[in-house]
Amino acid sequence: MVLRKIHDEDFRFNNKSAIIRRSLFFASVVIVSALGVWALSYALSGDGLTTLEIILLAIFGINFSWITLSFMTGLVGVVLRLLRLDPVKLRPFPHWPKARDITLSSRTVIVIPVYNEDPSRVFAGLKATWRSLSETGKLEYFDFFVLSDTRDPDIWIAEELLWAETCEDLDAVGRIFYRRRENNVERKSGNLKDFCEKWGGAYDFMLVFDADSVMAGEAIVRLAKHMEMTPDAGIIQSPPSPFGRETLFARILQFISRVHGPAMARGLAFWQLGSGNYWGHNAIIRTKAFLECCGLPVLSGKPPLGGPILSHDFVEAALMRRGGWTVWMAPDIEGSWEELPPNVIDYAIRDRRWCQGNLQHARILFARGLKPLSRLHLFMGVMSFLSSPFWLLLLLASTATAIETTRAGTSFFSEGAALFPTWPVDRQAELLTLLAVTLGMLAVPKIFSLMVVMFRRAKIYGGLPGLLGALVGELVFSALLAPQMMLLHTQFVVSILMGRAVGWEAQVRGDKVVPLSSAFAVHKVHILIGLGWGALALYATASFFWWMLPVLLGLVLSPFLTHVTSKVSWGVGARCRGLFVTPEEVAASGELLYLQEELDQTKDFDPDEGLHRLIEDPFASALHAALLPESAPDPRLVTEVSLIYEKLERLGASSLTSREKTLLLSYPVRPLDQVRAGREDSNTWPQSGMK
Repeated sequence: MVLRKIHDEDFRFNNKSAIIRRSLFFASVVIVSALGVWALSYALSGDGLTTLEIILLAIFGINFSWITLSFMTGLVGVVLRLLRLDPVKLRPFPHWPKARDITLSSRTVIVIPVYNEDPSRVFAGLKATWRSLSETGKLEYFDFFVLSDTRDPDIWIAEELLWAETCEDLDAVGRIFYRRRENNVERKSGNLKDFCEKWGGAYDFMLVFDADSVMAGEAIVRLAKHMEMTPDAGIIQSPPSPFGRETLFARILQFISRVHGPAMARGLAFWQLGSGNYWGHNAIIRTKAFLECCGLPVLSGKPPLGGPILSHDFVEAALMRRGGWTVWMAPDIEGSWEELPPNVIDYAIRDRRWCQGNLQHARILFARGLKPLSRLHLFMGVMSFLSSPFWLLLLLASTATAIETTRAGTSFFSEGAALFPTWPVDRQAELLTLLAVTLGMLAVPKIFSLMVVMFRRAKIYGGLPGLLGALVGELVFSALLAPQMMLLHTQFVVSILMGRAVGWEAQVRGDKVVPLSSAFAVHKVHILIGLGWGALALYATASFFWWMLPVLLGLVLSPFLTHVTSKVSWGVGARCRGLFVTPEEVAASGELLYLQEELDQTKDFDPDEGLHRLIEDPFASALHAALLPESAPDPRLVTEVSLIYEKLERLGASSLTSREKTLLLSYPVRPLDQVRAGREDSNTWPQSGMK
């Protein structure tokens, strides 16, 4: 009976229908893009096209096509959301029973790759998800694995101890596992590969989390059932909703993501169908398909464009499709959450890492055997950062054209004999219309999405006045933020093309204020560029200056925008006034309440406490020894380790460097009373093995 209820919810789709649908969609994108290019060409060609204007036209064509694709995706998604239609079947979503009434026959593992993350937050999220999954009655079909690549020794100890405490608190011994890799080769993708090769055979599917992911048990059970019902599915991606941050910057992004994100997810599912994409987390993967298809190449040459692939998710989806498996978006799955960076600076730092990974996709774009839509996804990844230098070039070309026109003046007679004057053609109105259309294509899908929630769910977004105020605030914020992100992304692209690789650091996940002095240090060049550019625009014409004013304001005000929007007080103040409110804040789900409850019970992390526990607590030291891989002590390091113990005894744990702590933890940790009694022979050191 359950299968009859949800029979139409699987993702099988007729290939002929897919071809027709995609042809119509992309034909509309091409037509709208061509009209935009023609309109600019018409506006510029009144007095003949100069070389600069031809360059401007070419750059505009690339970026306008990019905007059109996003606009059409959002527009289709808004219509589907308004009509409440399944974007794949184009009919109402079928009724899903409660998870308790769904029959599962598969085994799924929830994997949480971590790298120097706050262990308290990681295990609080795990506990919240476990409790929600337990309420579905389907917990027996799921295991959890924390896959650590942590290099910080204090966090390493805390992960081990919190794992043991979590297993005890949840009575989950043998259900929640922990593993730390000695060598974190290939980063997150290598972490997952190592897991699949060693333990993946025990599971049909793996649900990949980020360190800050939380999911509802109902959503997890539905994803597992989706995979069972769609035997050719390799990946099913749930669209995660951002939550949990209180700074004004994060609140604005959380708000617009909750308002417009569902429409974009539906629009993507409409044309992607079984050639969707993978976002790296909150997605369920068939382990057999992952092992068969997703071995990532190591690109020739040195980083940043060579070496291991940083943005592995897009590539894994492309390889999955090349192997004959389908990749789907499930936009109707609710109860999937993630966290955002708290301010502009940390947001840009994350983008810097993504930029390097996405630019690597250009080297994979023409790999043999990839599906056309997989190539499009890789191209979109590249364009998500190349679009910024293209927009900058477009604006620079516009400035140069305006200055060139001003300096040339107006010539009414061409060279040589001429009986009649050549009157200049003024097409400023056409240019302004095209600018308005371009800006409208960025804003209209957001406005339409807001109208959908306004008439259906206004209360859970803070009410109608708050929704309208939040929309205006978001549009102003986006307009001011765009110029500085354009320059930052351009800086990232240039830096990477010059061979400067990025490091791999954990993302900042807590609320964090950016002091005004730090904001000025980051944005001082942006201010100078804005002032100089404004002077050039005024030199050209007053009308061009007013046309450029939104860009100039965004650059000149950038440090103030970064500082103000990083404040928690401003974010809380906006919420109190009904602005940028999300459904999770009006009616918090059980999972997020569980998470907050766990975090409230967590005490502040003391980096020295973990090492003291290993030294003084026999259980903690035995646990650490049991989790170490089997290895004999290196004779070259035995003496150094002995000296570290002496330093520890004399000066305390706070005196040890990170390297000394890591070296100490590489062997079973001995209590200090053993050290005082006399040093053991290196050949009799206790051995350990992975349990």
